[in-house]
Amino acid sequence: MQIARYFLVSPASKQARLFLACLLGVCIFSTGCSLSPLSKHAAAFSTATGLVIDNSESAYRTAMQLRQDEQAAAAVYDYDKNPSWSPYQDFKPLLTPEQLDARIKVLDGLKAYAATLVDVTSGKPSKDLQDNAAGVGTNLQSLSQSVATAFSTFIPHLPLMSKATGNALSTAVLGLSEYLIGRKVSQSLPKVTQDMNPNIQAICELLNQDTIDMRRQADVDYQTLIENDNQFIRHQTLDAVEHRDAVGKLLTLAAQQKANDALLAKLQTALHTLAMTHQALAAAAQGNDPESIKQKIAELAAAGKDLSNYYKSLQGSSN
Repeated sequence: MQIARYFLVSPASKQARLFLACLLGVCIFSTGCSLSPLSKHAAAFSTATGLVIDNSESAYRTAMQLRQDEQAAAAVYDYDKNPSWSPYQDFKPLLTPEQLDARIKVLDGLKAYAATLVDVTSGKPSKDLQDNAAGVGTNLQSLSQSVATAFSTFIPHLPLMSKATGNALSTAVLGLSEYLIGRKVSQSLPKVTQDMNPNIQAICELLNQDTIDMRRQADVDYQTLIENDNQFIRHQTLDAVEHRDAVGKLLTLAAQQKANDALLAKLQTALHTLAMTHQALAAAAQGNDPESIKQKIAELAAAGKDLSNYYKSLQGSSN
């Protein structure tokens, strides 16, 4: 303080005053360089969310492949029973390419949103990241008008989405798209997370319910496959080798059923944890229970890693 007072009150040279200004600037800059707790939380949330989203997309594709395998196996038994059987009319995928694309767009939107939070807290927006977020947001904007239809499936006996639910989801997807397109990285993390939390919760709930439906249908698909194969073994004349292979296939199918159910259960856990972690992040940004966010982010990272490791183990066992 004595040094500062000297430079301010004495008839010192301009060079001396410039030196003082530079000295103060370095101090301020050095203090600002250290990441704040919220910056660290935002970065950790973004990383964990990216892991969850990438493996969620893989889980959707796995569920679709399962349905395709079940339909192909079922066709073997239906072909002789149904003279009008046609692969163009009777094959029913779990999701159409358009329906899968809708889910990927929503998942990509969550991932892009989490990435922007790093920019919000850093104060140094990345043009590439902003451009990517805007592109993802544009895709979501068009989807928001047809989200109820896009999230329909071929799952039998599944009730149609209610108009109220469809409207709420349309609002949530539109809100996410407008944020991504708007490039609002100049806003504070408390405002962004508080404003976006209802949208994130609604979208995660939609994806979670979607996973519940896929899990239920996967169980039906596997049971149908196993029952068809079991009937085939019991009613066809098979030699010893064929009989052994057919029974072995039943055991393989039962193991695959358990593995797939475990994968979708882990996906449910990860999506639920994502929603809870964002809610905790929004609360921490407001100064409410700041300690809980550390635990929630750790849980999210663990859920994403668990999902990733399990999915990779399934891929490895299938090769």
